[in-house]
Amino acid sequence: MLAAAFASLALITSVLAPPVASQPVSLDATKPPKLTAERWIVYDADQDVVLASWNANDQAPMASVTKVMTSMIVLENEELTTVVTVPEFATRARGSTAGLVAGEQLTVGDLMIAMMVRSGNDASLTLAHHVGGGSVDAFVAQMNQKAADLGMTSTSFANPAGLDAEGHYSSARDLLTLIIAADEYPDIARLARIKLVTLPPDPNGKERVFTNTNQLLGAFPGNVGLKTGDTPWADKVLLGVTERAGRTIYSVVMHSDDHFADTREMVEWAYGTYSIQDRWLRPLYAEEGGGGTVASTLELTESHERRLRSMATLDDGRWRTSALEDLPKAEIIGRWIREAMPGVAGG
Repeated sequence: MLAAAFASLALITSVLAPPVASQPVSLDATKPPKLTAERWIVYDADQDVVLASWNANDQAPMASVTKVMTSMIVLENEELTTVVTVPEFATRARGSTAGLVAGEQLTVGDLMIAMMVRSGNDASLTLAHHVGGGSVDAFVAQMNQKAADLGMTSTSFANPAGLDAEGHYSSARDLLTLIIAADEYPDIARLARIKLVTLPPDPNGKERVFTNTNQLLGAFPGNVGLKTGDTPWADKVLLGVTERAGRTIYSVVMHSDDHFADTREMVEWAYGTYSIQDRWLRPLYAEEGGGGTVASTLELTESHERRLRSMATLDDGRWRTSALEDLPKAEIIGRWIREAMPGVAGG
């Protein structure tokens, strides 16, 4: 039976739900990076595994990464082509703005660009006022309901822009949940990738050219978004998505001295960890020189085989064995093993 094959491949790390402790929990024995961020988490989206975290459940201000949730609510309720009139109160927004003028009309799509690329608080207030039927508070109530629906139990929204306010906070783990949820909205991914954009000029003829606040775009290999944040209470915050070498990494840093440097450090470390697939394959190899072989149907490259042989054996004193049914991708892994190694797995 398949169970016999799984038993021989059982040494899988139980990092799928890291504890609340302030010590990092990592997939590999190598130490996670030391960052300036007070709270962070890094996640392998392909394997559905948290690779490491630090104070990930602490509640803290989240700044403009709030706008990811704002975008989700807008997209659920309005078309991008709908024309919206900018209310006067929105033009008095504090912090980062897109230079909107009271009474001018822009499409929801243009306002979304102003909000996500320029991080315009005036754009987020305009959208919230429109979608909330003239009430920003009604829109914020939808944000909090969505957070509850997603299981973001450490999150509370007080405004759609991310301005510092009592009752406006989240956690690194909840913000990871937000990134995962945002993956279901292709328009958010599209906006997050925009490096430079030109919007229609304002009513006075002033041009509006915006550069994405995410300085990693085009500068850090594989980075495709997602959102920056920076306020006095929150300090620097960054939600990141990196796609490289067939592997997608999600990252969150909160209250950082340098959110870009911290994200680079964390993501580079993440790409140095081994995947769950590697962990399953490792027991099939003997130590170097031991003559270990594996079914040729796997078609692994020579470098991948060397990588597997170099993996250190996990210490039973540090790592627990996860039951197969507890792994999020157990069925996929099981099917892959049956197809790749019929003689071993009994398939």
